[in-house]
Amino acid sequence: MTTLTVGVGKQYTTIAAAIAASRDGDVLAVQAGTYTNDFATINTKITIEGVGGMVRLNATQAPPNGKAILTTNTDVTIRDVAFSGAKVADGNGAGIRYQGGNLVVEDCLFENNQNGLLANPSTTGTITIRDSEFAKNGTGDGYTHNLYVGEIAKLSIDNSYFHDAIVGHQIKSRAHETIVTHSRIADGATGTGSYSIDVPNGGKVVIADNVIEQGAKSQNPAIIHFGGEGTAYSGSSISITGNTVVNDLASPSASLLLNATSVQAYVANDSVFGLAANRIAVGPAQVLAITKLAARPVSDLSHPYDGLGMDGVPQPPKSMILPPSLPVPTDLIIRVSEDAWQGDAQFTVAVDGKQIGGIRTAIASHAAGEHNDVVISGLATGQHQVSVTFLNDGWGGSAATDRNLYVDSIAYAGQEKMVAAALLRSGTSTTTVGTNPPAAAHSLTLHLSEDAWQGDAKFNVLVDGKVIGSGTVTASHANGATQDFTFNGLTAVPKTVGVAFLNDGWGGSAATDRNLYVDGITIDGHDLTNDVATILRPETATFNVDPWG
Repeated sequence: MTTLTVGVGKQYTTIAAAIAASRDGDVLAVQAGTYTNDFATINTKITIEGVGGMVRLNATQAPPNGKAILTTNTDVTIRDVAFSGAKVADGNGAGIRYQGGNLVVEDCLFENNQNGLLANPSTTGTITIRDSEFAKNGTGDGYTHNLYVGEIAKLSIDNSYFHDAIVGHQIKSRAHETIVTHSRIADGATGTGSYSIDVPNGGKVVIADNVIEQGAKSQNPAIIHFGGEGTAYSGSSISITGNTVVNDLASPSASLLLNATSVQAYVANDSVFGLAANRIAVGPAQVLAITKLAARPVSDLSHPYDGLGMDGVPQPPKSMILPPSLPVPTDLIIRVSEDAWQGDAQFTVAVDGKQIGGIRTAIASHAAGEHNDVVISGLATGQHQVSVTFLNDGWGGSAATDRNLYVDSIAYAGQEKMVAAALLRSGTSTTTVGTNPPAAAHSLTLHLSEDAWQGDAKFNVLVDGKVIGSGTVTASHANGATQDFTFNGLTAVPKTVGVAFLNDGWGGSAATDRNLYVDGITIDGHDLTNDVATILRPETATFNVDPWG
C-alpha cells in the first residue's frame, strides 16, 4: 500500500493525476480545498480521503465521459469529499457514477447535481453510505434523484441525511437488499421531492430507526413505495420499525407505505404524525404498536458530518446529533438475526408472560453480522422477563440447509445484554432485564436564554456525562429574560452538569448570530448563581456541582 498525496505542493496537484498513477490498495490523501473540473474514472481498488477538512469537487463544465465527476468501476472507498455541479447533456450527470465493485461513501456531501449518486446495475456489487448528506439533487424531470441505485446486491445507508430532492425521490433503490437505518429523510418546507424511499422492485428491505418527513409540496402522497414496477424480486420482504414519521402533505391519499406487491409488509413500533390510522399502510401489511403523535416533532435540520454545512455555518459534530427516532433509554430493544432456508425465521416476543404484537419475521443474515431490531416502548420501570419464541424451525440435513433464529442482544433502560442465544430448534429463550430503581428524589433546573437568529437555540442536558433531556430556548438574553427548564426524577445528586449547544448559527455579524447562555443552575433548591456560561459554538459547557452532593 502506498499513500499518494494530492494538493498544492504535494505529489500530485489533481486527484485525476493521482488516480491515474494509483495501484490496488493505495490511499489518496487529498488536501482540503476546492478542486474544479477534476474528473476521473477509477479502475483501481483505492481509498480517497480528505485531509484537514472537506475536499470539494466542483464541476463547472460537463465531465468528458458524459457521466460523473468520479466514475467507479471497482472497490473504492471515498471519505470527506463533496460533489457539486455535475451536469451532462442527457440529464444524468452525477457526483459519482457507480459501475461495479463495492463502493463505500463516508462523510461525503452531494449537492446540486443532476443525480447525487447514480449506480448502474451490478448484481454482485454493493454500496455502503455512512454519515453523508444528499441535498438538492435532480433536474426537476422526476427521473433524477438524490440517490438512484440500479440492480445491485445490496445498498446500506446509515446515519445520513437526505433532503430537498428536486421533484425526484430522496432515495430510489433497485437493490436486492436495501437497508436504511438511523438516518434523516426530509422534503422540508419548500422541497418538491416525490417518494422519501422508493424500492420499485421489492427485495429484502429494512427501514429502521429513521426520521422521515414528507413535505407540504411533495409530488407523491406515499412516503415509502414498495414494488409497483414489474414483478418483485423473489424472496421480497419489507420491515418498517422504530421510525418517527411526519406527514405535512394535506392529501387524503397520504400514506406511510404504498405496498404494490402481494408480500405482507411488517410495520411496527413507529411514531407517526399527520396520518390517519387507516393510512399507515396501503396494501398487504401487518401493522402493530403505532404511536400517533399529538404534536408535530421539531425538525432537526443540522448537518450530519463534521465541517461546514451548505450555508457555510460550522455544524455540531455527529456525536451531538440525536435524531428523535432513536430508541429512548426506557425502550426494550431486541436484536435478532437468522439463518434462512426455504423461508425466513418467524418468532413471537413476550414480556412478563404476555405476547407483544403478532408473529414477526427475521430477515437479517446472522452469517453477515446483520440484525433486525424489535423495539417495544411503554414498559414500566423495573425488572422484566423477555421471551423470544422461534416458531418455524427447518432442517434439510446440513448446515447449509438449516433455518435458525438468533437473539443477539437485548437492551433495556440504556443497558445492553449480549444474550447470544441460538435457537436451533423451535423453542423459547428467556432473559431478565432491568433492575428495581432507587428512589428518584432529586431535581435539576437550568436557567437559560438565547440570541435567536433563523431559529431558536436547542440544547441537550447531561448529568454526569449522560444525556437526560433536551429543549428549545425562546427567552431573549438581550432583553434580560431567562427561561427555566426543570428535570425531575434524578436518582442521585449530580456531580457534573453539562449543557450542549446543538444548533449554532452565524451569519457574519453580531446581529446574525445564534448563541446560548447558561444564566444559572438550581439543584434541589440550591441556587448555583456562579455557574454561568456563554456558548457561542456547538460545544458543551460543563459545570462541577459536586459540592452539593
